Amino acid sequence: MAIRTLQIRLYGSFSCRWNTGQVVEVRGAKHRALIALLATAPNGTHTRSWIQDTLWRRAGEEHGRASLRRSLSDLRKIFGDDFERIFKTTNADIQLDPDAFELVGNHLDGEFAEGIKIHEEGFVQWVGQKRKLLNNDFLLSSRSPHSRIAPKIAIVPFATRHMAKDELHLSDLVAQEVSRSLSRSRLIRVISHLSSRRVDGTLLDILKIRDMLDVDYIVYGTVGLHDGRYRIDAELVQTANGHIELTRQISGRLADLLNDAHDLLDLCSQIGHGILSASVEMARGRAPGDVASHVLLMSAVSNMHQHRLAGFARARSQLEELISRTPGNSELHAWLGKWYVLSIAQGWSSDPKSDSRNAIDSTKRALDRNPHCPLSLTFDGMIRSSDLANLSKAEAQFDRAVEIDPNNSLAWLMYSRLHMFDGNGELALRFAERACVLSPIDPYGYFFDIIRASALSICENYVDALDLANKSIDANPRHTSSHRVRVIALSLMGRDREAAAAANLLKRLEPGLTIEGYLRNHPAGDRPMTRKWADALRDAGVPAR
Repeated sequence: MAIRTLQIRLYGSFSCRWNTGQVVEVRGAKHRALIALLATAPNGTHTRSWIQDTLWRRAGEEHGRASLRRSLSDLRKIFGDDFERIFKTTNADIQLDPDAFELVGNHLDGEFAEGIKIHEEGFVQWVGQKRKLLNNDFLLSSRSPHSRIAPKIAIVPFATRHMAKDELHLSDLVAQEVSRSLSRSRLIRVISHLSSRRVDGTLLDILKIRDMLDVDYIVYGTVGLHDGRYRIDAELVQTANGHIELTRQISGRLADLLNDAHDLLDLCSQIGHGILSASVEMARGRAPGDVASHVLLMSAVSNMHQHRLAGFARARSQLEELISRTPGNSELHAWLGKWYVLSIAQGWSSDPKSDSRNAIDSTKRALDRNPHCPLSLTFDGMIRSSDLANLSKAEAQFDRAVEIDPNNSLAWLMYSRLHMFDGNGELALRFAERACVLSPIDPYGYFFDIIRASALSICENYVDALDLANKSIDANPRHTSSHRVRVIALSLMGRDREAAAAANLLKRLEPGLTIEGYLRNHPAGDRPMTRKWADALRDAGVPAR
């Protein structure tokens, strides 16, 4: 029997019905509002605290929590057995499963949320913002979709609430720190903080901001203070269609925020991943020639690192389309070179020798176009470091890359990998840690973690190596290198039963794995360190041949 999909109408009169035609009676205004908040949220998810503040701010925190619980209980009765399938709840978040519903209707049916009458300040503000953002008539851009390779983003001044005059500088500090952290990424272009300050964060007009700053995304929100604690609510909005791609709330002690910007770095990481996810969705099901260049690049980079064959293959056609548009762009050829390397490393290449040549040719073309491009130098060094005979040449490329751009996180990471092959664990760990500090939004953060874990393993710090391997697996369960490091760490710590279980999972993910093949394919297969790891894999149950 086909699974029913919920059809939600938010323009004009509110309605919910199954795709079979059966009406779902949702009469309560707060129940309708809760569905509307979730149905328009990125991935259908909002935090409980944000929902409480939006729908029950006047009731206070305790009564707000109780009211939210009652509303969920009411919805459970309305939807019956389908509730668990549609709504996913945790102690922190509530999700309306994106695969279980679809939005129907448009502005021709009436105003957005016209059928939801609630006089809560937070909800009224939210509706006002959404009505501006969802007016598709003014969100159609007249600019060429192929005009730029990297997306541009502006972090506009955050609005303030509950703050004294001598505390208002905090909102500017938050916007400045987010701008500074995001600007480290080579994948996006961040409008300068001084330029973004021209925007009034309390009176947002997406069309005017887009035209004034010529950006594809904006980040805005509010900053509040109370009893020495801060709260930041931030949203990432796509200016081409007005979609809110991300909503996040962070809070804590003000002293911690001023002394350690870890929470803001985490927010930056989520913003970066929001842009990547939005790009993948915008490119899905469309011919590459019909997609804006900055969307194509972000989608291609994301697809390359998700370890799904269909997406990986799509990344190549996306990169080739980009190269056909701007053949003189060095970085695009470099990314294509990396694509060929990954196709071999992941076992998806039908002709590894030919793809190895293609990788070398791609980075050569990249450096012919710009011999000083840090990304191209990095990828060229990465390809050279796969051959121990070329380690000195690879090191020279990494040296040049970090000399030109000392904040190039990927260059430092690949430099770390080179020293792993050379058996220098201390230097490998130092460079890997530096790469992680410089990399707030890389789409392959799991790879940063596993390089660090491998460096820790060389230093025989298996406890921390295991923690990072597990973190990497959580982020990308298909990345077999992470599973290998986990098996090695468990085995060398003497946790034999856990190592055997981890090895069984590894063998299911990589059925052809053998010790003989591992040593043959590893760039440092003849080094004592690699043979020690091979013995650990064998002890855990990986077959010899």
